[in-house]
Amino acid sequence: MEQKKKRTLKKEIVKETRVLNVMFTVDGRGSTSTKISIPSTWIAHMGINPNDRETEVTYSPRTKKITIRKKSSNVSDEEVGE
Repeated sequence: MEQKKKRTLKKEIVKETRVLNVMFTVDGRGSTSTKISIPSTWIAHMGINPNDRETEVTYSPRTKKITIRKKSSNVSDEEVGE
């Protein structure tokens, strides 16, 4: 009998782009702050949740791109000295 090779179907991850609006708010002292609401499906896919929500955000002035990554939890706060 010939053995059949098992094929695992992997869901193809496709890059998704959405146009999002930046929200501007002004506090009582006149300071402006901004927010962008990111789709919760993206956040969940990144493994971010209310108990593990620390991210690393990088801005590149040259490319004018913002990158958001889940902060690696390989190093504990004790090892960092916090």
